Amino acid sequence: MEKPSWTPIVLSGAIPREATDLLAILVMGIVALEASLATIGPAAFNSRIWLSLLVVPPTCALASVSTTTRRTREELALFAYGGSSWQILLRYFFRGAIIALVAFSPIILQVFLATTSLFELIVPVIVLFLAGGLFYSLPSLRRLQSSSFVENYKS
Repeated sequence: MEKPSWTPIVLSGAIPREATDLLAILVMGIVALEASLATIGPAAFNSRIWLSLLVVPPTCALASVSTTTRRTREELALFAYGGSSWQILLRYFFRGAIIALVAFSPIILQVFLATTSLFELIVPVIVLFLAGGLFYSLPSLRRLQSSSFVENYKS
């Protein structure tokens, strides 16, 4: 029997669909909406997205940690079907990145409409993408490397 390709495993699991993911989008979206509607002068316009980045790491980490028991079973099942740890981490990375980008879409749209430089738009989007993905996947990395996960995998 041929093992399935890793592409469906990564891409199908990257879509945020759990309640904690939606709550994370909601929390970061409220911060992003408030920052985009704030009456801060034009000189501080670019600082709003950088200040909003303070919300992304803890919110993404909290969303990732909140369903640990269910995720452990899911990760064990992915291993049983031939998945590897980097595929699982890549899946969580993309999920966290999507959460951060969707949540901060009001600010990204406002920067897009107000800027003349592509650099001013691309850098914050890349930073949001990396911060969301990294902090969403870090709890899974810790879980995958724990001795209790290895014991569950063996049994």
